[in-house]
Amino acid sequence: MKTTLLLKYFLWSMLVFALSVGLMSFRALRSLELRSFDIAVGLRIRWQSRPSEKVETPVAPLPIWGYSSNEAYLRNVRQVVRSLKNAGAKVVVVPLPDNLVSVPRILGLLNAINSDSIAVFGSEMRIRSPFPTRTSFTFEERRTWWVRQPAFHRIEIPWGVSSVLTDPYSLLYRFVPDAFKDFETGERVPDIALQAIKRYLGYPDSLEIRISPSYVFFGTYTIPLERDGFAYVRYSPLPVYGGGVYATVVPEADSLVYFPAAWSGRLREKNLDNAWQFYKNKIVILDWSGLSQAPFVSYDRTYAQIIHAILSRSYVKRYNDYDLLFILLFVSLLSVLSYKLRGLVTLGITFLLSLGILALSIWLFDRYSILFDPVYVLVPIVLCGVILPVVKLTEEKRVAEELIRSLEDEKKRLEDLVRNLPPRL
Repeated sequence: MKTTLLLKYFLWSMLVFALSVGLMSFRALRSLELRSFDIAVGLRIRWQSRPSEKVETPVAPLPIWGYSSNEAYLRNVRQVVRSLKNAGAKVVVVPLPDNLVSVPRILGLLNAINSDSIAVFGSEMRIRSPFPTRTSFTFEERRTWWVRQPAFHRIEIPWGVSSVLTDPYSLLYRFVPDAFKDFETGERVPDIALQAIKRYLGYPDSLEIRISPSYVFFGTYTIPLERDGFAYVRYSPLPVYGGGVYATVVPEADSLVYFPAAWSGRLREKNLDNAWQFYKNKIVILDWSGLSQAPFVSYDRTYAQIIHAILSRSYVKRYNDYDLLFILLFVSLLSVLSYKLRGLVTLGITFLLSLGILALSIWLFDRYSILFDPVYVLVPIVLCGVILPVVKLTEEKRVAEELIRSLEDEKKRLEDLVRNLPPRL
């Protein structure tokens, strides 16, 4: 029995190892990747310490609520940018609809917004839907990293691509710093965050952004890149906004009405003129509800995290270089344990080991900003915990059945022997 069971264990262990490596090599579980870090996200955010007074971010939002046509949106933006310039804002990030048409009146509005010299335009906002689709997957592939200039180069404006990938209530943000290419010119297009920071720091728009396989360099800043071409950023508790303005579209006039914002959540009256002064020397991000592609994902909050991470040089390091070694280790360990222990004990160990791997990945992410994605490491643990006890039970059943058959044969032989004995005198 032992020789046969050892042989079966070896064959099934090799099969589990090969299957796990195959899934990892072809990223067959792509839809499950980068999911473990958002377990109990609400509870973990409350556990995180509140931002100290030393934490500063120059980013401030200005939400625009309501729906309007693209032309009306640009007219309203023109008004907002002029007011922000008068208030002393350094940069205004203007997200643009991806269905703009380059007709003269649209080009004229873009020119008018650009004339205030503080606006940078974000093209094709890309935020992952809460329901995974093929589009969200293909966006991770470099061959899809192409974008069109909003005005089709009929006029030249400072612009960048919105390349952030995130999920609602996620702690992880990914963006492509400088790898998108312009459809018309083939030149690289940076993310809108880099364009905003260049303007904020006083760098010229023509500042060269240098790129290597592992880093992006611009000015005095270095952005680390992972193998997939993304830079990784984690959620940070930023200071609560203490003022500002929000705007609402009036449908009858298709214009904006402004209100002072109490971002701290405390009801208080505030003079509108004073509320505009909140934006002095800041990067202002417009957040128009008409552009939202995913509920509960805010354009301004997302880019507040990205810009803060770049300015504070705080990134997440992805650490999955030893997944193959971990797969081999866990297959070997669970094969030995399953051979030595009963099936229920092996299942219990598998469950505890899976929880431990998940807890370790969350702890590394929260404590040290190390991204260890356990999905492909969990595969051999789960497979070994399910398959090997079944293999052992099946072999024990086979041996027991053979033993029963041999005992029955022996019983029958003895009965025949007794029947054939001569009668006693």
